[in-house]
Amino acid sequence: MPPNFLDADGKPPRWLAPCLAALVALTPFSIDTYLPAIPAMAEALGVEVAQVQHSVSSFLLGFAIGQLCGGPLSDRWGRILVGTIGLTIFMLSTVLILFTNTVELLVILRFFQAVGGGFAAVNSGAMVRDLYHGREAARIMSMIATMMLIAPLAAPVIGSSLLTFGDWHAIFVFLLIYAALMMGLVRGVLPETVSKFRRARRQRESRRTLFQNYGQIFRCRRALGFLFAQGLVSGSMFIYITTAPFVFMEHFGVSSANFPVLFGSCVLGLVLMVQLNIRLLKVFEPRQILLVGISLQLLSCTLLVASTLYFGNQQPLLAWMVPLVMAMGAIGIITPNSAACYLEFFPKISGTANALYGATLFIAGGLLGGLVNGIHTGTLVPIAVGMLCCSAAALGCALFVAQARQPIEVGEQK
Repeated sequence: MPPNFLDADGKPPRWLAPCLAALVALTPFSIDTYLPAIPAMAEALGVEVAQVQHSVSSFLLGFAIGQLCGGPLSDRWGRILVGTIGLTIFMLSTVLILFTNTVELLVILRFFQAVGGGFAAVNSGAMVRDLYHGREAARIMSMIATMMLIAPLAAPVIGSSLLTFGDWHAIFVFLLIYAALMMGLVRGVLPETVSKFRRARRQRESRRTLFQNYGQIFRCRRALGFLFAQGLVSGSMFIYITTAPFVFMEHFGVSSANFPVLFGSCVLGLVLMVQLNIRLLKVFEPRQILLVGISLQLLSCTLLVASTLYFGNQQPLLAWMVPLVMAMGAIGIITPNSAACYLEFFPKISGTANALYGATLFIAGGLLGGLVNGIHTGTLVPIAVGMLCCSAAALGCALFVAQARQPIEVGEQK
């Protein structure tokens, strides 16, 4: 770390947190900015919307792999080098996407774009752990998490606005410019927070030791229950994200200009529930709130299925939106508490545990979102049923694998 980086009190400058949040925002911008353009892309490539939507699932899987590999490598090579490699891969993939003319190539390039994004984004959380401790670290992570929630609200608006000035290529030009700005941030502004001594020590270790802590996590049954429960809940969210262009713009006939309003309403509900969760934590334990949150999502998904089956193809938009907003909003009180319960088991390897937690969300989202998209029938039934199955399985994992009704002892790994 440069000696003049810290201020007079020995603390990182205030501008660092917004910079790290901007780096993390690359991911939601990459996912949500191009959602309004998917029908136009499908028409340009001469395929169905469902085929283009596979590029969302491939992105989620690529981002998860990028995190799992980029985290240990950043400990070994340093944050700046791995961030530079990741952004380079991201920008090269984005340039190639601008010239793609087949949906198969689009899906592959989105995967590599996401791997680069994962390499870059994982450094943000790692740098927070390097520089901050205790309540200050929690405050910075909350700011970054807020950016992850706000960015999906802004991204579809940006995408729709760009579509009014050009075709779908304009969105990827925007992502290319944003990534170039992040490259300047990484190379010219952010400090290297891994010391030369620490990097040299890591490089002397065998490559096997970099990943051996993952085995310790997989031996903790209760922790895996919380991890799998959150993965399934995230699956329901990414089923919604992956299929949103079809649901709103094709099934309900919503214009690309109005798409961000409906898409963002779910994110806004999620943000409000995050604020409610902060107040609930003053009275209840995280595991208690977690069970209530999953139960609320299960109820909401049940109403979503019932509404879809009752109205059929004549379903009013409001009858779909009300239970959908409830289901997505419940994630705001599920995710923070599942993370807290899961990480409670690993006080000594919280970094590795956190990397696996983040990657699991995107792996589950990519697989489940791709699965539901793959059985596309032209109706909303597979989407609603898929979300219901995810919620029911998540509640089962929380109750019978994580045993969430029982208190958690710090560091328990049985």
